[in-house]
Amino acid sequence: APTRELASQIGDSFRAYGRFLGLSTAVVFGGASMHKQKQAIYRGVDVLVATPGRLLDHISQRSLRLDQVEILVLDEADHMLDMGFIHDLRRIATLVPKKRQTLFFSATMPDPIAELAGQFLNGDVERIAVTPVSSTAERVEQAVVHVDHSRKQDLLHAMLADQGIRRALVFARTKHGADRVMRKLQ
Repeated sequence: APTRELASQIGDSFRAYGRFLGLSTAVVFGGASMHKQKQAIYRGVDVLVATPGRLLDHISQRSLRLDQVEILVLDEADHMLDMGFIHDLRRIATLVPKKRQTLFFSATMPDPIAELAGQFLNGDVERIAVTPVSSTAERVEQAVVHVDHSRKQDLLHAMLADQGIRRALVFARTKHGADRVMRKLQ
């Protein structure tokens, strides 16, 4: 996963949905104790959720090997590419067995993502896409406003103050970002 927030959410989901399957799950990402992560890995892990950089940190410290990986999942691959993880992902691809199942999730499929997918996927590739590109319901009004990052919150407040807006759905890139927006709105 590209971010610690997403890695944590995925780990929580594995633990919740798989609680009766007897699978052990660990989550590793930067900014957390390597020692505690190593302890979890040493106990044995069926499902490991990781950010690319921290995964490679564990590999370089020999606390983790990828030679028995059976299923490799790349979630939010387009975001990982945007965040500069392309070299880390290519290195990871060389460390996992060639015979494996690979799941590659990406909201968009620009050429660099398609190229990356080609490096990770082999054999019978099945592509599932939402076709046609989904459109907005007729009753939903859309607009794009370009604004400096520092002025986003002010713009959101101004837009929500509009009496014509009775309901709004606000998205944020991370859970922490959503929490920050919520605090400022309160």
